[in-house]
Amino acid sequence: MTRALLALLAAAPLAAAAEPPLTLDEALARAARQSHDLAIARADAGLAGADALASWQGLLPRLDLTGAAGHQFFGASDKLQFDPTTSTLVPAGASDYASYSLDLRLVQPLVDVAAWQRRAQALAARRAAERSYDEASLTVAFEVTRRFYEVVSATRSLAVLEKAARRSEELVERADALFAAGRAQKADTFTARVNLGNDRIAVEQARTRLVLARADLATALGMPGDAALEVVAPAGLDGAAPAGGEPPALDQLLATARARRPSVAAAAAQVEAADAGVSAAGAGYLPTLAAQATYGRASTDVLAGGDGVLADPTRAYSASVGVVLTWNLFQGRATEAAAQRARVSADRTRATAARTLDGVARELTAARRAVVAQARQVALATDNLAAADQGLALARQRLEAGLASQLEVRDATLKLTQAELSLVQARIDHAVATADLNRAVGGAL
Repeated sequence: MTRALLALLAAAPLAAAAEPPLTLDEALARAARQSHDLAIARADAGLAGADALASWQGLLPRLDLTGAAGHQFFGASDKLQFDPTTSTLVPAGASDYASYSLDLRLVQPLVDVAAWQRRAQALAARRAAERSYDEASLTVAFEVTRRFYEVVSATRSLAVLEKAARRSEELVERADALFAAGRAQKADTFTARVNLGNDRIAVEQARTRLVLARADLATALGMPGDAALEVVAPAGLDGAAPAGGEPPALDQLLATARARRPSVAAAAAQVEAADAGVSAAGAGYLPTLAAQATYGRASTDVLAGGDGVLADPTRAYSASVGVVLTWNLFQGRATEAAAQRARVSADRTRATAARTLDGVARELTAARRAVVAQARQVALATDNLAAADQGLALARQRLEAGLASQLEVRDATLKLTQAELSLVQARIDHAVATADLNRAVGGAL
């Protein structure tokens, strides 16, 4: 009794640490919080947002405050020099004195076409990054769904193979009984045991596939690959036939994808950013106009008297206000090269956007075809399972009546196992194909 209690207490932490089985919705929610791929895409979108914030640099005013403190040194000379400490001319001997200055400069751009185009380019790039994050969310959601169903498939396949092994155990017992009654040969008992061994090997292989499927799902969820995950299959997975009927026509799916698919929107935003980049590069030929105001004070003292650098700001200062025109007339053909590079980049971006749209069309075509084909396979696999179940029942009846051999029963058992596995896989494949179609179109249909 004491040993049993100690064993129970030792196992308690493990039981407490075990997580409850995950539903598909819970797995998707966890991936949204923990996926490393989504974290990377989120960071990329954040960087694009920072670039958009920095694009205000050429449009908003700039205010700089500069202060300096030190000494100025003069070497001996035959000439007279002005001594600021006495405000007189003295022989130019070696001297030094303190030097303090304070300057304030305000610059407000007035006309800068390139800055406005860079702002437009940064905003378009931010929208592209945000849509790329949405595309990454779709991709992660599909990957989690696919791996979730792989765990369901591996779990159910294992259950089918374990049931097949139990049927083989029954055949071993029956072969032994028939041999003892003189109604079967000894070779039949050996054959039944070999079949049982093969079925048990298949069970072990299925357990290995289940472990790997769980590790893949954990990785997709942003968890350690050794996490012991259990899943709960969606309720609609066991229907006799897939619900919902045939998906919409391909033309309708394409129109929906053009409006909803994030990768299409991201490609359009990238083209917009590239066009703005062309305009920004071309604006390098144009002048810029800015308003500028400066205020400065310089002194040999900090606070002494009314003329110290930090004393009365209305005395001993210099100030200026004006408009500055800057026009770069020639820069070693750098502006021409930048414009050419921007145009080539825009052409490349357009080609990439066209390729993206073609890829979406291909994905939709393949995904829709897969949904239709898998729905038919589910119906066929359901009929096959019913026929295989009847075939095994008939083979067992014939064996009991002495009209069939163990080989006939074994063949019927294998057909039933194959039919069960085919139905499991067909249902999983249809669910995955439906999720892939939803991803390709940009969201749930």
